[in-house]
Amino acid sequence: MKKLKLMLAGVLLATFGSVFASAAPAKKANETPKHYSEWLTRSEMQRVPQSYMLDFSNRPKWSYVMGIELESMLDTYLRYGGDDIKDYCIQYTDTMISPDGVIRGYKLLDYNLDNVRTGHFVTRMYQHFPENKNLKAMNTLMRQLEEQPRTKEGVYWHKAIYAYQVWLDGIFMGLPYRVLTASTIYTPELAKPIYDDAVDQVKSTYDRTYDPKTGLNRHAWDESREMFWSDNETGLSQHCWGRAEGWYTMALVELLDVLPEDYERRGEVIDLLTRTFDNIIKWQDPKTGVWYQVMDSPEGEGNYLESTCSSMFAYSLLKAARKGWVKDPKYLEAGKKAYEGIIENFIREDSDGTISLTDCCVVAGLGPGISDAVLKAAPKVKENKRRDGSYAYYLSEPIRDNDAKGVGPFIWASLEMEDLGYNVDSFKKARKNAAKKFSKKK
Repeated sequence: MKKLKLMLAGVLLATFGSVFASAAPAKKANETPKHYSEWLTRSEMQRVPQSYMLDFSNRPKWSYVMGIELESMLDTYLRYGGDDIKDYCIQYTDTMISPDGVIRGYKLLDYNLDNVRTGHFVTRMYQHFPENKNLKAMNTLMRQLEEQPRTKEGVYWHKAIYAYQVWLDGIFMGLPYRVLTASTIYTPELAKPIYDDAVDQVKSTYDRTYDPKTGLNRHAWDESREMFWSDNETGLSQHCWGRAEGWYTMALVELLDVLPEDYERRGEVIDLLTRTFDNIIKWQDPKTGVWYQVMDSPEGEGNYLESTCSSMFAYSLLKAARKGWVKDPKYLEAGKKAYEGIIENFIREDSDGTISLTDCCVVAGLGPGISDAVLKAAPKVKENKRRDGSYAYYLSEPIRDNDAKGVGPFIWASLEMEDLGYNVDSFKKARKNAAKKFSKKK
């Protein structure tokens, strides 16, 4: 059955482009949404009525994962409308940010870049629904980034408990927020040094994490070479983890989305994105169009096709092609192939009328480890040697449906495809036609 599914997917990938349908109006009561972006948005709202409880939380939580998913929902609202979606987004900021701008559960001195990422959603909300409390929260997060510890080369530490460490994850968590917020609330003169700093950081991170054997980027780099997971000579972790590469790729896309068109260093970011795309495409599974959990070991025992990184790559490729940042048609085709692979392999229609994104890695990280430098930055840190960056480690982390780290990027990828005219009906029609063609060939 699996083999048949893959063969059908191959036919589908070759034929779907000719059956795009025109854009349709937003969902009516008791009607299946016509677009996957709306469908998954409303599915999540049905599963989790309180936005501050997304991503399987048991309490209101200031969390980057919620921010990512809610921002994709905001974009769905901006495309198709729906006051219920808007109110769902507002519910989060109203719950997590007090009237005087205090962020619930946030600690600046943790110097945790993950906690900054939630601010990207807040800034987007402020752009469309200005509230003074949100502006105050934005300024608090900007203060953290002004004080954030850095490597000698000027790249943010991922967290205080990850002293002297640069993670691909952290680049996404911190830099897009700082650039977006600077462009929103600062003058061009004040914003310019922030833009320059962001470009310097993404370039340095690329160089420090680059693996010449694969062309991919390793999950993290330890400047101190003291962590148990890092190579004594290079400081690198052992593998390229799919979602880490996805974080970095989306960071470049988000920077380009904000950096002014006349900014003289945009070309440097576009060059990084192109180089990243070229290597990502090389590791795209030719049968399904998606990517493996451990990207650099696709043939490894137990490795699996993973939906969150696949959604991130699909979104990034599609958006970069639409924006004209990359010109070669191969990038758009790779993005379409990836999206079709996600629909075919990871989207499940549930009995209650909702849809789910399957095969999401819940989490993966490195350490923490203990050293004098780490203890100085975070005296209460607890060592975790299970997270050693090995192949076996990445496969040991749990897998679940509807993880926010995949839901958000999938919604964004869907919006990109919908901009091309793609919708639920067009996919089902293409799948039906593919099945007929396969049957005739057989």
